[in-house]
Amino acid sequence: MYSVGLLLCIFFIYSFLGYVTEVLSVYNSQHAFVFSRGYLIGPYIPIFGIGSILMSYFLTPYKNDLIALFVLCLTICCLLEYFTSLVMEKIFKLRWWDYSQKKFNINGRVCLEYGVMFGFGGIVIVKFLNPLLIDILLSLPSLFVITFGFTVGFIMLADFIISTYTLLQLKIDFNVFVEKDSTVRIKKEIMNSLEKYHFFHKRLFRAFPNILKNKSMLELFNVSEKSAKDNPS
Repeated sequence: MYSVGLLLCIFFIYSFLGYVTEVLSVYNSQHAFVFSRGYLIGPYIPIFGIGSILMSYFLTPYKNDLIALFVLCLTICCLLEYFTSLVMEKIFKLRWWDYSQKKFNINGRVCLEYGVMFGFGGIVIVKFLNPLLIDILLSLPSLFVITFGFTVGFIMLADFIISTYTLLQLKIDFNVFVEKDSTVRIKKEIMNSLEKYHFFHKRLFRAFPNILKNKSMLELFNVSEKSAKDNPS
């Protein structure tokens, strides 16, 4: 139980740090704090937790070879991001993020710019942050580690179930076709219709505004090609 609790603590901490990184990244580009980041409701992004644990577990033997560590961290993170994007698109029928406008991207799912950032971030995690984090957690009482780990693990699992169910049940009355390149009108119509839905839906669209722009949006809102032609306005 201690080992599982310890792993859950590490997973939560890295997921939380990933959330903080996302918020700061958005602030840097938009000069405003946007706290609705990530797929889940709470302040954590599990893909960061998974990536950090994978890098720490598999790449610690390379921590003194910075070039190899950089390349391997970049590779693991890009593979994880690519297949996460692919799986979520297959399940939910929409693209959650799109790097098509970035140079050196692969199908818009990953790009060199963020890959390089992941590579340097991985070096920091494997060589410095993870050993420090492990030392701190090992110095804490085992009961605290077990209790905290299983508590945050349960909260994140419940969050995942609720968020996934909410998304799968999401239905928006969007019967008027809008040109695919009319992003502003699309977002306005959708946000207006969201007013009749609860917090989880609104939070989802605040976290991923780009899903309002991608090609699968018509399918999400049950707008067929025929209705698109019949309603050119």
